[in-house]
Amino acid sequence: MTAPRTGLTNSPFIGLKGFHVAKLIDDPKDGTPTYEDIISIPHIRQVAIKPQNSSATLYADNQAVDTASTTSEYELTVDIATLPLEYKAYLLGHELKDGVMTASKDDVSPYFAVMFESTKKNGKKRFCKFFKVQFNEPDENPQTKAENISYNTPTLGAKAIYRTADGLSYRQADEEATGFTAEAAAAWYAEV
Repeated sequence: MTAPRTGLTNSPFIGLKGFHVAKLIDDPKDGTPTYEDIISIPHIRQVAIKPQNSSATLYADNQAVDTASTTSEYELTVDIATLPLEYKAYLLGHELKDGVMTASKDDVSPYFAVMFESTKKNGKKRFCKFFKVQFNEPDENPQTKAENISYNTPTLGAKAIYRTADGLSYRQADEEATGFTAEAAAAWYAEV
């Protein structure tokens, strides 16, 4: 990669929208990963991304002579306005029948691709796509109705790891980046 030109600026982020998922069906080593159809889950409020980094420093001759770091996974926290049982069961691998969701000790949360976009003050967007994410049971905090109204919104925890097929974890694209095209923006949610 060549060095970027100096003096680059971007508009600050002010919003988030376009939360989509696609269930990962197959992730063969050195093969081609396959996904189910991409679906949109409305009313995303926040996505927090926290890389899990570790580093080490090599010392010799009474000084540091080398350092190395790695990112093992990404912790995601997804805050959503509402989470219908259909989405909750789908994301967590639970049974849903006749409007009743049942969570079993043997349920296994499947892996998903996760996509969304951050909006900027100038109207441009930054797109993000994680390739292999597993969701955890959401934090929920039901409260009694009191004098002041308080919304109770669920928060899903998730881990994004590297895809087995090709070692990829995530991809980002920015409408303000050199070479980014309107065609790439239009196709962001069309395929994983």
